[in-house]
Amino acid sequence: MHLSTSLLALLLSSLHSSFAAADAKPPPKPCTILSPSTGSFFDLRSLQLTPEGTKYQAASNESYHAKGYDYPANFTLNFCGPVVESLEDVEGVPTSRQKNVSAFYKDQRGDIYSIGQQNDQLLFRGKKLLLNYTMGSPCPELDEDGNPIDDDFVVKKTSKRRKSTLMTFACDTSPLLSNRPIVNFLGSPDHCTYVFEIRSRSACGGTTQSEEKGTLGPGAVFGLIAAIALLVYLIGGIVYQRNVLHQRGWRQLPNYTMWAGIHSFFSDMFVILFSSCTQRMPGGVTQLFAGRRGYHRVGTDERHPGRGRTPDDENRLIDQLDEEWED
Repeated sequence: MHLSTSLLALLLSSLHSSFAAADAKPPPKPCTILSPSTGSFFDLRSLQLTPEGTKYQAASNESYHAKGYDYPANFTLNFCGPVVESLEDVEGVPTSRQKNVSAFYKDQRGDIYSIGQQNDQLLFRGKKLLLNYTMGSPCPELDEDGNPIDDDFVVKKTSKRRKSTLMTFACDTSPLLSNRPIVNFLGSPDHCTYVFEIRSRSACGGTTQSEEKGTLGPGAVFGLIAAIALLVYLIGGIVYQRNVLHQRGWRQLPNYTMWAGIHSFFSDMFVILFSSCTQRMPGGVTQLFAGRRGYHRVGTDERHPGRGRTPDDENRLIDQLDEEWED
């Protein structure tokens, strides 16, 4: 075997492509994320509600609800998608964007306020999993006590901020928890940003699901590492054997003597096992194989059957030898 420079270049290019495949990261699926600190995979698509239903949730015409408690309104929201309710006359939101509202509330007068548009990009702040909705209805003007001023009494609006929602997800493996999460309203310090806590099993994280393509599982990672190690072993060994020890042909392979010995061992084992099998085969078949090898029974001549010794002749010869030994 003669290894040329082109073959070495091919091996090096294969090694480079293997490293490139390991470093390449496909874009995340909507509403999924990998934790940068633990590497766990989080998939919140199982929380999303749709009128048609998904493989995770049944069809629904009502989104999730959260009580406002001391806040003068209750909230309706969905995850990674718009609310399933049909909305009209949302304060400060164009009609073309009302179908993308992912969270809203109604005040005591029945006016609808959006607190965020649809977003399916999760993010981490340290170890906290978050989802943020922005571009809701305009934020109200506040009085000196921090309470919102009725729009009818506002002469000129100076704030250009819009309402937004910040949701933090917590793992909850309680057996009493159903497929639907627990949504808790934590507060709104300025009547412009609304904070929620969502407790769900989906927020516990885990390994990448089998249907997720473009990601490497444990077996694929192990195989990739083994392939890279094998390439390094072959390339380094061949370069050393060829340039330092000046070997040629198959002897350029690293540890050639060991691999040749392993090959001889398995060859001998095959011959031994094959011979054992032929000995256990029926007599006719065994004689067939023996005849092909040129083996013959001792004391017989197949070309002249009459000239060979018979069993009686052999017995008489044995008896004669025994008598001579006794004398």
